[in-house]
Amino acid sequence: MKNIAIIGAGMTGLSLAYNLQEHNITIFDKSWRPGGRVSTRKHDNYFFDHGAHYLSTNHSVFQLNEVISKYNLGQEIEIDFATDYLKNKKTRKKIIIGQNGMNSIPKSIFDNIKVKSYLNSKIIKISKNSNDLFSLFSEQEEFKDFDYILICIPYLQSKELSKELIDFTQIVGEPSYDPIHTVMLSYKDNNNKIKIKAGLNLHKDISFFMNQNIKFNELSNDCWVLNMSSEYTKNNIDIDKTELEKYAQSIFEEIFDIKNEISFIKSHRWLYAQTKLSYNTISKKNWINSKDNKIFLSGDWVLGKSLSDAWDAGEKLSHYIKILSV
Repeated sequence: MKNIAIIGAGMTGLSLAYNLQEHNITIFDKSWRPGGRVSTRKHDNYFFDHGAHYLSTNHSVFQLNEVISKYNLGQEIEIDFATDYLKNKKTRKKIIIGQNGMNSIPKSIFDNIKVKSYLNSKIIKISKNSNDLFSLFSEQEEFKDFDYILICIPYLQSKELSKELIDFTQIVGEPSYDPIHTVMLSYKDNNNKIKIKAGLNLHKDISFFMNQNIKFNELSNDCWVLNMSSEYTKNNIDIDKTELEKYAQSIFEEIFDIKNEISFIKSHRWLYAQTKLSYNTISKKNWINSKDNKIFLSGDWVLGKSLSDAWDAGEKLSHYIKILSV
């Protein structure tokens, strides 16, 4: 049995923790909650999945579906979906959503695996001691004697944290991300009669939109999440939030001829919203590791941008860790 530290409680970190439960696992995350970009935001009586929106049945990973079924974490629904709104392309789409928002999926996995954890703990340094074991340091605390360190946070942050322990000059090419501004908005009356519940390419500057009432039955107002396009976000990375929100609102209301009074609007910037170029595409490898096979980097940037890709990356690495720890 090995002492294993997992840095990052997103889907890859949770996949590793789930698959390595025979070892002593400790999870660290700078956030107060597990899930990473699988985030559900609550404001008073409003709910928004403003990170990952759903799990596609077309990109399923067998084990992730098994876990969702085992713990009763999700439900499959079918919705009217615009595959390309600008070109008037529409279909019926089957998706999996969380029982209580998308974040309920990683939160419930985290609760069920019952491993030691330190949330609200940003790890800022890793060092190796004379016994060939590792210590992790937050700003307040030292955590000692780990056999393996598995880092599952965005690539650039992983690289910065492990640069003294991994020779990155041997890495051919680096994965990249797209940033995305997300806008959450709600209208006082739930009678907009918009038949399309989600879709792509609403506008040249809005790449995705989704109704939240189909996920949260308790919502009395009409709630939506809009993803600005990655191109727009990159060109307006530091835009004033009020300006961004007014722009997104004006587009949405014009397209759907909305006359209702808005009751809530807020935006969030995801710098590492989704993988643009995966590490596997560049290198054909499924993780980055130190020469001594003690430090490993993984995450959604390894295989692709979906929740399934993030889980699959952790599952693949866990198989290798099991071989090493025999």
